[in-house]
Amino acid sequence: MDIDAYFASHELRDPQALLDQIAATHPLTEGRVLLALVHQPARQQRLLAVDELSPLPPDIDEEHRGRSDLLYERVWRLPIPPRSDTSASILVTVIVRSGTNGWGEEEIRWATGWRYSNHNSDALDRDLIVVTPHGWSSLWSKSGGHEPTMVAA
Repeated sequence: MDIDAYFASHELRDPQALLDQIAATHPLTEGRVLLALVHQPARQQRLLAVDELSPLPPDIDEEHRGRSDLLYERVWRLPIPPRSDTSASILVTVIVRSGTNGWGEEEIRWATGWRYSNHNSDALDRDLIVVTPHGWSSLWSKSGGHEPTMVAA
């Protein structure tokens, strides 16, 4: 498998459907951060698990490896299927906050956390999606929509 085909097999087929599925069971309230495990993202796009990453532990070290260590720990709790040439899984971080859709401080912190988490699991940390009162935006694929939006607590 060439590298382009490999990464294409790890792209979400329908980010809108994934967010709708997550929002049906996890209210998208301000400050919430969710970690979604998606199997066969380019084909079946089956949501296997959603883990709550917020609120952050009060003793988390924001200056060093706090989020990286948290992500490492949480990834290894998930039921990730074995990776093969025909089986792919990805991890999607959903960040719910006020403001405009796009890169902000919180998204940079989570992206940096993923970069240094070194989880070496059978799933790729593949996407960050921000949900605001204005809709949602995938920060990797650049797709977005007006629904779902952040809801009042």
